[in-house]
Amino acid sequence: MVFALILAVIGAIFVAFNNGANDVANAFASAVGSKALKIKHALLIAAILNFFGAILLGSNVSKTLIDGVVDIGCFHDKNAYVAGMLACMVATGSFVFISTRTGLPVSSTHSIVGGMIGIATTLGGIGAVKWKLFGLLTLSWILTPFLAAACSLVTIKLIKLTIYRGESSKVMQRACNWIPAYAGIIVIALIIAIVQGSRVWKNCMHPYKTLGMLLLIFPVLYAVFRIVTHRLTVKFKDREFGVEHVFRRFQAGTSCLIGFAVGSNDVANSVTPVIGIYFVTKLGMLPDSFAGHAIPIWMLAIGGLGMSMGVLSLGHRVIDTMGRSITLLSNSKGFSVDFSTATTIILASVFGMPVSSTHAATGAVIGVGLDKGLKGLNLRLLFTIFVTWLVTVPISAIFTILIYSILRAFMLPL
Repeated sequence: MVFALILAVIGAIFVAFNNGANDVANAFASAVGSKALKIKHALLIAAILNFFGAILLGSNVSKTLIDGVVDIGCFHDKNAYVAGMLACMVATGSFVFISTRTGLPVSSTHSIVGGMIGIATTLGGIGAVKWKLFGLLTLSWILTPFLAAACSLVTIKLIKLTIYRGESSKVMQRACNWIPAYAGIIVIALIIAIVQGSRVWKNCMHPYKTLGMLLLIFPVLYAVFRIVTHRLTVKFKDREFGVEHVFRRFQAGTSCLIGFAVGSNDVANSVTPVIGIYFVTKLGMLPDSFAGHAIPIWMLAIGGLGMSMGVLSLGHRVIDTMGRSITLLSNSKGFSVDFSTATTIILASVFGMPVSSTHAATGAVIGVGLDKGLKGLNLRLLFTIFVTWLVTVPISAIFTILIYSILRAFMLPL
């Protein structure tokens, strides 16, 4: 069992590596596509921030996946469970790796859930899957791109209404008034997510104290961001180019929020199987439920580290697809994409819902593209991406079953 745990840790790093190369990378695509960040800077920020997001908020989603998708009793004994989880990791990592090499943004959430469903139905039949929860997950996967798209479309419309609409001679003045407010909202959202979702801090903060703290912090944030905005606009005359320059600088900040948000949600896809194997090894048996067992921070750290390695190594492939191929992105549109993607993912992480960061990022890009109608989108590429999303769960399930059969025949005496 100790050897199996070592294999599981290696498998988790493999899954996390490919998860980072795909899911983390596509979340930074808008910053690169709008030229707010150079790709090397985007990859570095992604690597650092998703690591901290994984540690602070990653346990919420991991708890949902490890004990909620399938009935643990279908595995019969601990050896079958270990083999099944190892098969899930190999299948998920391999599928995401192949997709990354072709530049397609896929969902590792879909892949890991598909693998768990595949192995559960093989060992325990249809009844081994908790279909009610799977239905909720599917609903969240469907709604995520629409919510992110709606949020990004509303955001870019608000930016046009509050900043670009009106006398062109006062566009810089309006930018100095409104951009700090948008930036302040983003920081407040991040603070709420950390306070409400982190197991380190959530027991230390009362909701009313948190609200009072935020009411005091927002004016300070607004004042600081207004000073920053004013300094960024000094060398520009009253023109739209100067406003886009300000958005470019602020988008570098929103990219940090994206990195944190993706790490908080997607690390669960990487470490859920190894967490299960760890508990089985520690207990020496297959429990009826993993509820009540605290997830070690070092496991979340392994997932965050693996994701960081993946985004640094192969992240540029998916970034190129998402940032440059779906629609043209200005800096204000890129800011809207980042704001919407991060908000959607962080809210899901706080409630422990494993949404797809791929769906959120893609939906947000589509939303700002719709600002100019369907003609502003690469519909052929979007169709290819959507088809890939649809086949991820069944392909991952089949792949997991095949790998489990190999493990059963050649590695474990089941």
